[in-house]
Amino acid sequence: MNYQLLLECYSSGNEMTKDELQMLDIELDTQLESIKVSTTQGCLQSAPKHICDVALVCEGSFWITCLAAVLDKCSPPSLGSKSKGAIVFDALVQQGCVVIDLR
Repeated sequence: MNYQLLLECYSSGNEMTKDELQMLDIELDTQLESIKVSTTQGCLQSAPKHICDVALVCEGSFWITCLAAVLDKCSPPSLGSKSKGAIVFDALVQQGCVVIDLR
């Protein structure tokens, strides 16, 4: 099962198993590496509204952002560790997918 289907199931109210969370974690690492090579990856497309809603991110957010948010929600980072959402945001800025206006 791919990560998008897992997020669809999660948005329907199904709980994530430990194995599914591990698969999503591996998928996130893979996507973070892939956007270093190409910014035309599917994970950089906007996720549907219901996925953004369940992930508690803004409507129109990238799939990779939703994935990170769900992982943070289901498996919160330990104290002092960087959240997956922050890691993804930093990677998106570094790859020029998100622009920060420092004015």
